[in-house]
Formats: sequence, structure tokens, C-alpha cells
Amino acid sequence: MEEERETVVSKKANPAQGSSTAKRSCCTFEPDLLPFKLFYFAFFGAIGAVFPFMSLYLKQLGFSPREIGLFAGVRPILGFCSGPLWGSCADRWRMRKYLLVISTVGWVAFIMGIGFVTPPRKVEDKCQSVGLNQSENMPVARNRVLTIEEALPDSYAKLLENRGWMFDKEDLHRAFIIVFVLIVFGELVQSPTSSLADSGCLEHLGRENMDKYGCQRSWGSLGFGALSILAGGVVALERYTVIICGVSIQMSDYRICFYFFAGSMVFTMIAALMYKFPKQEEDKTNGKPIPAVMGTFKLFCSPHYASWLFVAFFMGVSNGVIWGFLYWHLENLGASQFLVGLGSVISCTSEAVMFFGIFYIFRHFSHATLMAVGLVGYIFRFCVFASVTNPWLVLPVEVFQGFTSAGVWSALTAYMCAVVPPDNLATMQGILHGVYWGLGSGCGSLIGGFLVQKFGAPMTFWIFACASAVNLFIFLIAQKFTKGHVDANGYEEIISFNRKKSGDEIPVDKLH
Repeated sequence: MEEERETVVSKKANPAQGSSTAKRSCCTFEPDLLPFKLFYFAFFGAIGAVFPFMSLYLKQLGFSPREIGLFAGVRPILGFCSGPLWGSCADRWRMRKYLLVISTVGWVAFIMGIGFVTPPRKVEDKCQSVGLNQSENMPVARNRVLTIEEALPDSYAKLLENRGWMFDKEDLHRAFIIVFVLIVFGELVQSPTSSLADSGCLEHLGRENMDKYGCQRSWGSLGFGALSILAGGVVALERYTVIICGVSIQMSDYRICFYFFAGSMVFTMIAALMYKFPKQEEDKTNGKPIPAVMGTFKLFCSPHYASWLFVAFFMGVSNGVIWGFLYWHLENLGASQFLVGLGSVISCTSEAVMFFGIFYIFRHFSHATLMAVGLVGYIFRFCVFASVTNPWLVLPVEVFQGFTSAGVWSALTAYMCAVVPPDNLATMQGILHGVYWGLGSGCGSLIGGFLVQKFGAPMTFWIFACASAVNLFIFLIAQKFTKGHVDANGYEEIISFNRKKSGDEIPVDKLH
């Protein structure tokens, strides 16, 4: 019934789009969709070139794990706070394209600033203070002098984990302040980018072709995987060794990653300039009343849509736990860097395949069904993560990343954006991005860190497997006993709210 209702709504919402549009295959070459494919590939490729290596770069600058955790935690929280705000401003003042271009340009400036911050000065007069003194005779075994790594393994491991002892304290503090400010302002500028890009893509596709969103978004997963592998491979060729206080430390030129980032963002800006928001421009030209975006927020006061938003939040939390601690757990099990890299490739590939195939899945299954399948996927993945002792056994399970990430996000986007009018798409996307990628991911990192430190990674994964099962039960109950407010009328609740706010007296029967 849900699929039939959505079909009826789409036909009434976009009568100008003929039936031939709906019959087009996802594999059909459509030149008008090339800007979206280019944007997703370049934008997520830029992310893949830098962010998988960001913690390693910050560690090399001398920041402690606690400081790096602060950098990682502040980003999603800022995204949650600013994303919906930027989206509502873009809708209310009809400036989606301007904000999209400004956000991409501003993000390049701030991220490149992080990549080229002046490194703290290295000092070698702290050897005694950290327990290393090259003037002292090291122990001798088998007629040779032991290295520091062999003689002091515990101290050596701690010195490699936190390299702040290598640098001048004042320089290190200065670098911390600069990087923190750049991250804060960079995230405030960047937070609306992906949501505005999604809103432009969805507006162009229209309700009849909204299930083709995944075909465009799949290029983002391809870009992320391709650029992360390319940048990582080049960085691996530029490794060198420095010796401080007798400690040999492997260093890398991570500025290469930022060069790849800048190159990808050039294509991102070109694609952003090619974006078109014809409905906003038409409404602005015709002097149509400014849309009341608060109706979108009001939508989540109903139990039906609130259950969808809560599932989005919980899945964001689950992703935060997996991203933050899965590979950390696998390293404890003896996983090599090759295995970790292979796992990332499998995850990106499965996401791309799912984004591409979601067009066909939506023809046979409802959005709620796919959300439930995603929760089942989380239960299965967490159980495997908690129980395996051989890290190679995790690789086949990473195939389900496509269901739990790409499939869920596509279903969430297609379903929720279908219940708001085109004027409010950026607001809705801002809310979804803020809750899923911002608040959910940030809370996942914080909650996961607390649980892992207190109970260990295996028990943490068992806890989230049980939580996923409870969340699945609650979601199914909510879908069974609650109904959405949008039926064959299409947008009735939101439009009625907007008419009331704008003072427009068009009768309700005109909406049918």
C-alpha cells in the first residue's frame, strides 16, 4: 500500500513529467545528470584523499590521542548544529546555489590551511625528561648493543603513540590552536555542502525519479575509494625516517593528500557552478511568497516520522562506533595494514553497488522494509565483530556495508524528502545530514570510546547488537500502528502549514 500511495502522489505532484520519464532505466545515459555524478565523485573523492589520513597527519604533528579525539568529535557536533540552519536559510531566501558554491570554496581554504600549518619545531634536549639518554650505555646482549625499542619496549611504544615530546611545547600549543580554529570554521562552512547537493539532485529528479538518487550517489563511493587508494599509495612511496633521541620514527609527507584534495575540489566547484535550481529561480522571479520552513521541523512531532528520525540517529551512532573502533579492534587481533586497506575497498565497493542497485530494489520493496533490513544487517555485523578471532573473517561481512549504509541512507532520503514540497528540500536534507552524519556519528564516537575503554571492543559490539535488535522492534511497531500524514494529497500537512504562515487563502481542495 505504501508503494502504491507513493506512486499516486508522484503522478499528481509532477504531472508535467511524462510517463516516459519514469520508464527510463538507471543505466540510460542522461547528460543532464552528469553534473551530479561529477559533484559526488569529486566531493567524496576529496574527502577520501584527506580524512582517512587526517588522524595520522595530526599524530605526526605531535598532537596527543585526546587532542585528536577532540578534533574528530567537534566536527560532527558542529555539523548537526549548523547543517539544518544553513538548509533552512537556503530554502527560505532561495539561495541554494549561492550557498553551495560558497561552502565548497570556503572548505578548500580552511582544509588547505590545516594541511600547510607550520609544524612545531623538533627539539632534542628532552631525551632525559622522557627516559632516553643517548649518552648512557644501553644494555648489551649477544655481543651487540640493544636498540631502544628492544631495551625499553613499553616506553618506546608510548613515545610512538604520543609524539608531543619531540616538539617545542609552545610551538605545539600554537599549532593546536590554529588547527582547532581551522577545523571549527571549516566545518561551519562545509556543513551544508552535501545536503545542498542532495537537494539539487532530488529537485532535478522529481518525485517520479527519486529512486534514481542512489545511481547518482554511487559515484561518491567510487570517488572516495579511488582517491583514498591513490593518495595513500603515493604517500606510502614518500615515507622517510627521522631519528630523535635514538628513536627511529617513520614519517610521511601528508601534504600530498592535501594536493589531491585541492585537485578534486576544483572539479567539485565546477560541478557546483553547473547545478541548477530552476524552481527556486522561477519562484523568486514570480515573487512567490517565501516558504515557511518550520513546517518541516513540525513534521517530526508525529510518532511516525519521529520513528524514522530516531532510526537515522541510531544508525549514525552505529556507523560512528564501526568507523572509530572496528579497524582498531582488528589491529588488536593481528590485522595487517593490507587487510585494513582491503576492508576499506570492500566497503566502498559494496556501497557503490548498493547505491547503483537501489533503483531496482525500490521497485519491489518499500522504504520501511529496506530500513528494517538495514537494522538486521547491523545486528549481524555487530555479532560477527564481537565473536571473530581471525580478522580475515570480517572481510566477507563488510559486503553488508552496502545494505547498512548506502541502502539505509537511500531509503531514508527518498522517503523523507517525498513528504515535503520542493521548496523545503534543503531544510529536510539539512536535518537528515545533521542527525545521521552529525549528531549520530559524533555520539557514536563518544559512546563507543567510553564503552570500549570500560568493557573492551567485543563487549561493546555485543551491546550494539542488542541495541539494534531493540531498535528494530520499536521501528516495526511504530510503522505498524502509526501512519504518515501525506497520502494521495501530496504534501498536504506541510503545504497547509505554509499557506497558514504566508496568509494565502487558496482552498484546501486545490491541493488535491
